[in-house]
Amino acid sequence: MEITDFCKSPDFMKLGQAVHHNNWRAAFSVLQRMQQQYEETGEEVFGRSFVNLRQCLLHKDQQAAKNALAVVIARRTQILNRRKQEDKGRNGERI
Repeated sequence: MEITDFCKSPDFMKLGQAVHHNNWRAAFSVLQRMQQQYEETGEEVFGRSFVNLRQCLLHKDQQAAKNALAVVIARRTQILNRRKQEDKGRNGERI
């Protein structure tokens, strides 16, 4: 799995909803699935952030989980924006 495919996953939204509603079991389940998929990418951009988020979920600390999730979402956005710029550059070269 490529990192951009991983970043397009609806699991990011599911995780955010679960954290927002204090549904710790669902959040932990989604995070575990995401970590498995993330490992398949072979990238190292989310590793530490996922560990921090996991700790927040284990301690059921909603505010800390939201903060950790914000870091994850910001990195996700950077990756998707970078890919979008690269795609624009490639399409511009073809013309």
